[in-house]
Amino acid sequence: SCSNPQQTFQHYFKQINLRMPPTKRSKAYYVQSAKRPKCHGVGKSLEALKQSTPGVIVTANFLKGGCKREVLQLLKEFSGVGSNHSNQKSTSDDVTDEIAAEIAELKKERIIFDKIELSNNMMFIAVRDQAINPTTLVHKVLTSLKDSRQRRTRFTQKIQPVAHTCYASVEDITKVAQTMLEGVFHNDTPKTFSIVYKARNNNSLNRDDVIKAVATVATDNDKWKDSVKVHLDNPEWAITVDIFQSIAFLGLLPDFVLLAKYNVDNLTSEWMKKEEEKEGEGENVVAPVEEGGENVVVPAEEGGENVKSPTEKEDTPSQEEVSEKIATSTDPSSNAVISES
Repeated sequence: SCSNPQQTFQHYFKQINLRMPPTKRSKAYYVQSAKRPKCHGVGKSLEALKQSTPGVIVTANFLKGGCKREVLQLLKEFSGVGSNHSNQKSTSDDVTDEIAAEIAELKKERIIFDKIELSNNMMFIAVRDQAINPTTLVHKVLTSLKDSRQRRTRFTQKIQPVAHTCYASVEDITKVAQTMLEGVFHNDTPKTFSIVYKARNNNSLNRDDVIKAVATVATDNDKWKDSVKVHLDNPEWAITVDIFQSIAFLGLLPDFVLLAKYNVDNLTSEWMKKEEEKEGEGENVVAPVEEGGENVVVPAEEGGENVKSPTEKEDTPSQEEVSEKIATSTDPSSNAVISES
């Protein structure tokens, strides 16, 4: 409330200066900011995946946090992680000991399943326990969902197991594929396979070169070409090669087509669609029609269904019955005929 306009102007700028940073940031600050990873430390986490790490690639529909909770719950349930602690009866009266034991169990679970962000709708859950096979675990989860016909996920689209990770180069992928396929493919047992390749945020690899290298390893330079055949429609084994930036994720998946390519949405939508079709078929039932009758919809009772039935024929009186009724209904006093209502 200064009367002098010049003092008021200076006072206003003084307030603005108090809100501004005291010094200007140097050029080095902006140079270092440009070098930092842009997606919550993804670059730093991906460096660790250049060493072979088993795990699970998870794709979310739209809510990533809900997807993470759903998948972790399923993995813990079917792997038995945390079940010993939940079923164990407390023998100590000290509440502090129980809380400490529960915190230790939660830390152990966090170490076993380590989440690494990949993109806005993708994550990689690394399995740190060597006793847990991600391929067997995910196959068990999806088979249970298919057999029980219960959709236990809402935000999860795809759960794909990964056997090995490595640097995204043809040489490293060939070495890892040799380790992964040698025990399953290099024998006289007849088997079929297909190669599923997908690349994201990577332009350095050629798709045909990677597929050719993996196929050569599968047949061991045509040494096992008589027992190992390519079948693209319904293979026994699907060799998945997923490239994300500088990391390659390799997996060997059984029942690839039977489990809807490990897509939870497609796996559950098949039987859900069949259930809806069955419910739709039971809404209207057509009853057999008698000769001369017409089909009408009889309204159902509450909670019932509409049933189509033939109309009931009205009884048509004969000429003799009409004459008798007229004769009996005649009033002699007024000679008026009372017609039957």
